[in-house]
Amino acid sequence: MGDQSITFTPDDSFAIALPCSTEDFGKFIGSLLGKPQTISGVERGAFELRREDIINSYHLVVQRVQQQNDAQLIQFTVRLVFDDNSSVLFDSLDDFISYSEVRPVIVTQAHLSWSLIVKFRDRRHPEKQEIDLSFLTAASGAIALGDSEDATFVPIARFMSGGHIAFRIRHTARTWGADIESLLTGHAKHLILPQSPIRDFTQKHSGKIAILVSIIFFVGTIAACFVTADSLANEQLKLVADLLQTQNALDLKLNKLLQIAAEGFWGKYFFSVFVFVIFSFVVSVLLGIWTETSADTKRPSYILLTKKSEQAKIEKDQRYKFRWLSFLGSITSAIATGIFSNILFTKYWAG
Repeated sequence: MGDQSITFTPDDSFAIALPCSTEDFGKFIGSLLGKPQTISGVERGAFELRREDIINSYHLVVQRVQQQNDAQLIQFTVRLVFDDNSSVLFDSLDDFISYSEVRPVIVTQAHLSWSLIVKFRDRRHPEKQEIDLSFLTAASGAIALGDSEDATFVPIARFMSGGHIAFRIRHTARTWGADIESLLTGHAKHLILPQSPIRDFTQKHSGKIAILVSIIFFVGTIAACFVTADSLANEQLKLVADLLQTQNALDLKLNKLLQIAAEGFWGKYFFSVFVFVIFSFVVSVLLGIWTETSADTKRPSYILLTKKSEQAKIEKDQRYKFRWLSFLGSITSAIATGIFSNILFTKYWAG
């Protein structure tokens, strides 16, 4: 805008003279204070964020912005949120680099923010742009259901779980905003850790797998009851046929048939089938719950900036491995329990 000049007023106060028209000055202020457009996005998946990753994110954005246009970084901040709901804000990258947390806390969120003044080649005045990049190890906050004062707040974690890398770009140039969006999307995907295809499949279809396990176990029980009933019916028919073919007197045959009927064999059998089916249904539901909770486990995310976070990573990784072993155990238990119970039921009545 040219050099500034200072003039004195009669009351000895200072005034600043800017060599520009009132219209140009108004447009410049409007470009700084005007409402920009917003682009937002989110990438879901596990990540391990370390101090050098935040430093690299800072340089990645600044270098891209300064390479394309005449830009100046006004402010860069880093805000860390801990598991005890406390937070700390750094006003510069140097402050963040020199920071060392002494409290036994775990970092759950990291929010990076850039405020820039950018002079685009097709614009007369520099304009303010803002970029926010957030790393969340787990979904937090709540959603209000309803607009009234009595609205119910539901935790976001009920709908979303696992790590999230989210960004928001407030810009005044669509092309520039789309380029930064592509940059941050690629950077977020680079930070997300891959997950084995098998675990990814079981996690996405945990509910269907659990239902399938329950159905297979329960249907196997019903099948065992039908097979046992068919076998017992054949034995009863054979017994009656052998009795009718004997040379015994008619009254002895009738007495034997009446004895068989009086023993209530089939009544006892169907009562035991009823109990066995109820027991199998309860077990199938429990096995389904076990399978679903073990399979629906996402790989944990970490922001490794404190000693407590490093310790928590070891514990959560062990828990994550145990969940997979628990899932395999649920499948094995369902198969073994089904086979054992069916054999036991069949042997009891066949014996």
